[in-house]
Amino acid sequence: MIQTREAGATWSGNHRYRATEVLLPSDFDELAEVVASAEALRVQATRHTFNDVADCDASLVSLERLPTRIEMIDDRVRVEGLVTFAQLAPVIEAEGRALHNLGSLPHISAAGATATGTHGSGVRNGNLSSAVRALEVMDADGHTQRIDQTHEWFPAAAVGIGAFGVVTAVELQTEPTYEVTQQAYTGVSWSEIAGDPERVFGGSRSVSVFTTWGDPAHDLIWAKSDDGVPAWVEELGGQPVGDDIHLGRIRTVDNTTPRATPGPWHTRLPHFRADALPSDGDEIQSEYFVPFASAREALAAVRAIAPAFDAHLLVTELRTVAADELWLSPAYQRDVLAIHFTWRNDSAGVLGVLPAIEAALAPFEVRPHWGKAFTMPGADVRATLERVDEFVGAARAADPRGVFRNDFLRRTLGL
Repeated sequence: MIQTREAGATWSGNHRYRATEVLLPSDFDELAEVVASAEALRVQATRHTFNDVADCDASLVSLERLPTRIEMIDDRVRVEGLVTFAQLAPVIEAEGRALHNLGSLPHISAAGATATGTHGSGVRNGNLSSAVRALEVMDADGHTQRIDQTHEWFPAAAVGIGAFGVVTAVELQTEPTYEVTQQAYTGVSWSEIAGDPERVFGGSRSVSVFTTWGDPAHDLIWAKSDDGVPAWVEELGGQPVGDDIHLGRIRTVDNTTPRATPGPWHTRLPHFRADALPSDGDEIQSEYFVPFASAREALAAVRAIAPAFDAHLLVTELRTVAADELWLSPAYQRDVLAIHFTWRNDSAGVLGVLPAIEAALAPFEVRPHWGKAFTMPGADVRATLERVDEFVGAARAADPRGVFRNDFLRRTLGL
């Protein structure tokens, strides 16, 4: 008898799943039985989403009871099951290997994060999906196939947002391990940040700017470098922050990763420690991607309407992502500026202000983050995705019964 539990809600509680239950197979035979007998199914991973991308009106399935395995294969790592980056990183570090980047939260699963194009920061760093070299996907008949870079579906499935089946394993490219030193700074003027984004975001391996769009005293630059303390920010007037760090209106003291001293990549690239509650917790997140070449104009457009959404905002984080060749990646064939909003946990209020932000960014071919809150009509989203028709064709070929399609995919992608 396959165990079940209630579907519950997303990590921050802003979306309660419509699904009737979560199925909890204990091995791959049970997983195949669940998948092959389902009329509709989506996968629930670590629940770090803020919309219905992983929801459906029938059942969800979780891999949380399945065995997990992390296996080095030459310069790649194969990650099986519901493994998080927090679990993965120390294992490959012990082998002298590293990933090229990490997100701000190490608590998210490798399969779920890569399926949605989740990212860290850095003008030369692709998103987490850009490290994918192969996927193992269980299809609607309960059969597992390997989709590697030679497969015609690979550029669609690598950021597949659950449309191809249950991802049971991912194979990620690694590189030699490295150390990172990070520091957070206040005091850099908005004119420096928005007026010369190439200098600011290109100054270190990974750079994040936190802002509330108003008083420059609330702005903060968080720089992570692999060549010592990133002192270039001090040349712009930045002053190092002590232990009591404010990310906009989020005050963090003991849950952020160490600053001012070098350490292994996986202990510095995330903003938040794996053993602590990340960010505020009681929040909603949105994020939009625009070409980095349009950063100045896009930032000015959002700043002009900031008073309209200020009451709902906790903080905005600005990051960069290098271009890739994955069809549904927000950075497909273009370097992007990621404009992230952490909101107070008020769904009605947040959904009320998002259209104005989306309208302000519309001239810049804005793309939304698949796992975060947005209100852009599907036609507008599809208009910015050059390969969306090919993605839809590949997803339909992979899942002819439509088992893995849901309301999100239908309204957003026309799948």
